[in-house]
Amino acid sequence: MNLRRPESENARLWALWVRELLDSQPEQDCEELTQLAASLCGTQLGLLTLLDERQQWVRASETLKLGDTPREIAFCAHAIRQAGAFIVKDSLLDSRFGANPLVTADPPIRFFAGVALATPDGHLLGTLCVLDTTPRILTAEQVDALEVLGRQVSARLELKMQRRALEHALNEKEKATGALRASEELFRAFMNASPFLSYIKDAAGRLLFYNRAFAQRFGVSEYAWLGRTDEQLWSRNLSKSVRTHDLEVMAGGRMVETEEHIRGTDGTISSLRSFKFPCHDSAGNVLLAGVAVDISAEVAHKAELERYHRELEEANDQLRRLAVTDELTGLRNRRAFEERLVMEFSMARRRKRELAVLLIDVDNFKKINDKYGHASGDEVLRRLGMILRTTVRLPDLPARYGGEEFVVLLPESGEESAMGLARRVMQRVAAEEWENEPVTISMGMAAINESLVNGYQLVELADEALYAAKRAGKNRVMVHSG
Repeated sequence: MNLRRPESENARLWALWVRELLDSQPEQDCEELTQLAASLCGTQLGLLTLLDERQQWVRASETLKLGDTPREIAFCAHAIRQAGAFIVKDSLLDSRFGANPLVTADPPIRFFAGVALATPDGHLLGTLCVLDTTPRILTAEQVDALEVLGRQVSARLELKMQRRALEHALNEKEKATGALRASEELFRAFMNASPFLSYIKDAAGRLLFYNRAFAQRFGVSEYAWLGRTDEQLWSRNLSKSVRTHDLEVMAGGRMVETEEHIRGTDGTISSLRSFKFPCHDSAGNVLLAGVAVDISAEVAHKAELERYHRELEEANDQLRRLAVTDELTGLRNRRAFEERLVMEFSMARRRKRELAVLLIDVDNFKKINDKYGHASGDEVLRRLGMILRTTVRLPDLPARYGGEEFVVLLPESGEESAMGLARRVMQRVAAEEWENEPVTISMGMAAINESLVNGYQLVELADEALYAAKRAGKNRVMVHSG
C-alpha cells in the first residue's frame, strides 16, 4: 500500500475519515483487536490512535480516557513514516525519545511497537500500537501478528466508513422513493437494478414488495411471495424473531442495522446484514422497509480468522510457557529468572529501592540420588519447588537455577525481610514429611549495595554466602557480609 501524508492530494477524503471516526463510538471488534495485540505481544496496553498534522488522539474507550497529544511528541508520528512495524525496545536508551514527556512521565512509556493504519487510498489515519512501562523485545512471530492485526483494524475502519456511506445512500434513496411512488414501473425498475435484497412489509408483516435480487436469492418468482407473512415463509423460531424485531423497528421510528441468518429453499443458510427502517404509504400507514446485503462470505471469513487467532494465541501461550518454565518443578527457569533480575536490578538502582536474592542448595543431593534413585531425587526437587511457591510473597520470583539449586528474587526486600522468608522456608522444609529421609537445605542471601554494577554480581554474592553456609556445616542460612 502506498502510504501518503495527510497533506497530499485527496486530503479531503482523509479528513472525512478522521472526523467520522472521532465523532463515532469505538468499534467493539477494533477494541478486541487492540486487546488481542497487547495479549499476543505480552504488553500492558494496546491502543488505536488517530493523527492529523498537529495532534494525536487516542480512540475514546472505557479502558482508557485520554485527550489529544501534540504530534511532535507522539511515538505514532514515527510509526506511520515506515511500512511494517516501528519498534522502540527501550525509550530511555533511544536518542529520539529519552527526553520525551511521555517517557519522563510516571508511569513512563518504556516500550512501543506500532503499525500504520491507512485508508484504501493510502492516506494515513494513525496506528495500532502496544505499550509497556518496561523495556521489551518482540519475537518475529509477535511482530508478524501485530502487522496482521494492524491490517485487520484498517479493514474494520474501512468497513465502518463503507457502512456509513451505505447508510447515507439509503437515506438518500428513501427521499427519492417518495417521488418515485407515482410510477410503480419506475420504482420497480430502480429497485430491480439494485444489488441489494430489498423488500417492504405492511404492519401485519405481509410482503408488499421485494426486488429481483431478493427473489433470485431465495429461488422464487418476483410475485410468488407477495401477500405472505413471515410465519408462512420461515421456521417458527425464525419467524417469531423476525416479527419481534420488525415491530421494534416500526415502533422506534428509526433505521436499525441487524444481522440475520435465513435458510433458503435449497437448504443453504444465508447471512444477511439488514438495514430496516419504517416508512409510510400514501394513506399514512406505517410500513417496514428493508435492505439487506449478503455477507455469508464475510461471516465465514470472520469465523476462520477467529479460529486462526485462537490457534495462534494457544500456540504462543504454549511457547511462552515452555520458554520460561522448568518442567520438573513448575517454577520459572534460569532464563526467566535472569530476565527478571536485569529488570528488577535496573529499577531498584533507578528508584533507590531494596532488592535481595536467596540462593538455595539441597544438602547431600547426590547421596539421595545414589541411595534412592533419580526418581526420588526428582520428587525432592518437586516438593521443594512447591514449598517455595507457597511460601514466597506475591511479588517474589522463585526459580530453579540448575540441578539441585534454587533461587528467589525478592523485590523491595532488604536483609531483614529476606532473612524472614529464609527462616520460613527452613521451617517448612524441616516440617515436611519427606519420602525416605529428612532433607535439609543450605541458603545464601545477599542484598543490593552501591558497589554492584549489575544483578549477576548480586547472585555471585549470594553464591559466596551459600558456600559459606556449606562450609559451616550445611542446614543453615548465611548472609553475605562484604
